[in-house]
Amino acid sequence: MDMVKSIFHLFPGAQPGADFRIAVDTSEENMKPYISFWNLEAAQPTEEELQAAWKAMQPTPESQIANAKLSKTAELNTACNAAILAGFTSNVLGANHTYDFDYEAQTNLNTMLNAIIAGLVSEPIIWKASNKLQPHTIDQFKTLFTDSLTHKTTSINKYWELKMTVESANSMEGVASISW
Repeated sequence: MDMVKSIFHLFPGAQPGADFRIAVDTSEENMKPYISFWNLEAAQPTEEELQAAWKAMQPTPESQIANAKLSKTAELNTACNAAILAGFTSNVLGANHTYDFDYEAQTNLNTMLNAIIAGLVSEPIIWKASNKLQPHTIDQFKTLFTDSLTHKTTSINKYWELKMTVESANSMEGVASISW
């Protein structure tokens, strides 16, 4: 048992040093801690009350699984964002090319599509593909935009499916076995 944590559990506002002090009885073979000073209005807790508080603080299997689920969901969310931002591949130019898809690239894709829809852009549209500037027709760019949406929604849908699997897991092992 951690006596200080047990006291904090029973008396959340207690201040070590001002409200209580813990000392160790060095005459005992196991160096048993004890409350050497108590300055709270409430009665000093007994050893049994401290043990009961310590036991109440220990995580239950249910709370451990719930915490693991929260952690796994956050991990999957991070992996989803990383997958989206890593970019995507499109064969809009007749061969597979990789396209950036970080936040700036997403904004630029949206801006260019809006400009195309508004009739403000003429061909060719020069866009970076496989780290080289490549000419795209308006139709190729629209297809590229569709490919970017497919990339993003595929990752998001994968996240939601995995999140549902996490939510339905009923053991620590089940939660741990789920990965991006």
